[in-house]
Amino acid sequence: MSNSIGMRHGLAVLALLLAPALAFGSGFALFEHAARGVALGGAFGATADDATAGYYNPAGLAFQEGTKSAAGAYFITFDSKFTGDNPYPGVGYESKQESQIFFPVHAHVTGGLTDRLRWGFSMTAPFGLGTWWPDDFAGKFISKRIDLKVFNLNPNLAFKVNDHLALAVGFDYFLSAVDLTKSIGVINPYTQQAAEVGQVHMFNSSDSGWGYNFGVLAKLGGGFSAGATYRSRVEVTYDAEASFTQFSTGNADFDQIVALQIPFAENVPGETRINFPAEMRVGLAWHGDALGIEADVVKMGWDSFQNLPIVLEGYPLLSSVREENYEDCFTYRLGVEYRTSPTWSWLFGALYDENPVPTAAVSPLLPDSNRTGISIGFSWDFSQNMRLDLGFLHLMFDERSTEGLDHDNFNGTYKQTAELLGLTVGYRF
Repeated sequence: MSNSIGMRHGLAVLALLLAPALAFGSGFALFEHAARGVALGGAFGATADDATAGYYNPAGLAFQEGTKSAAGAYFITFDSKFTGDNPYPGVGYESKQESQIFFPVHAHVTGGLTDRLRWGFSMTAPFGLGTWWPDDFAGKFISKRIDLKVFNLNPNLAFKVNDHLALAVGFDYFLSAVDLTKSIGVINPYTQQAAEVGQVHMFNSSDSGWGYNFGVLAKLGGGFSAGATYRSRVEVTYDAEASFTQFSTGNADFDQIVALQIPFAENVPGETRINFPAEMRVGLAWHGDALGIEADVVKMGWDSFQNLPIVLEGYPLLSSVREENYEDCFTYRLGVEYRTSPTWSWLFGALYDENPVPTAAVSPLLPDSNRTGISIGFSWDFSQNMRLDLGFLHLMFDERSTEGLDHDNFNGTYKQTAELLGLTVGYRF
């Protein structure tokens, strides 16, 4: 009887540990969609004077001439450490994420339709990255590895109302894929200890969602300009599969009981839904003969991510709704451009980025925190039609403690840093 009770208790734990959970926050929201933007700390919404305006403020396309393009990538590295706290995994426990390099790509192009009307098209990765913990990580029942990819295909139309005002409108088409792996934990009724009985891998090929965007850019005179953009929420429903692999615990009877409860050696259809946040940007810039300065404020509408429903077809015990309760947050960005010649500019930037994750939701999936960034780079017109932009951004994350409130009872402190190196080549036809 005691073994039966223990097994029922173990399966209750299983229902919590198996349900694949995804989390997103400022750590997964990417703003640097061009090397010049990286070097300027992301402050470009009121300048928007090249093809990358397709993301930062498509209204800026209306003030441009000819056909322009820009394409490149930026390379991201993370250093993430975890220090445990009581009661679990305990004071003195430490772990570190595996080394990874991410390289989101970007491409922008714009051209004219009439004297006042222009088109633009941008391909960016507005959300992405991932976490990867070692196999012996104490939090492996929450997450071992997650990889999120989101590509935004974004056509725009920009209209110049007059020499001082332009408007733009477009739509966003998200293509997204997600891949998550974590261990399966069950309470062993013979030992009353948690046992790693297997691994679950949830994945999809690609799913999509639609949104819209618009922008306005005003030339105020005296070198001043102001811009504002809005991008709507985009909901993506993921039709995924979950595959289960069994690990031997060394107890044949226990392994057999577990095998009867979990669909090992088969793929189970699943579904989850993510409502990606709206984004609103307001910027003010001043440009003189040699010096340009811009400040942007970006609001991310993360209140769209209140919970995460997980449905595994035919297995209601393994389905769940995970509460996240994210909050809206702001990013403050400052960029400075100093032109030393007609072909060369130095770029500098700084930012402060708030995170939307409540303390109870901080976990190995997303150990997010507020961060401060400093950046540097240059723009070089190395030929009549081509320009090279290079930008480097160093992000310093605040230490983030779960304060004993973690949903999964996995408590401790996370400390992270990140480096971003962006490279973009522009071509004027």
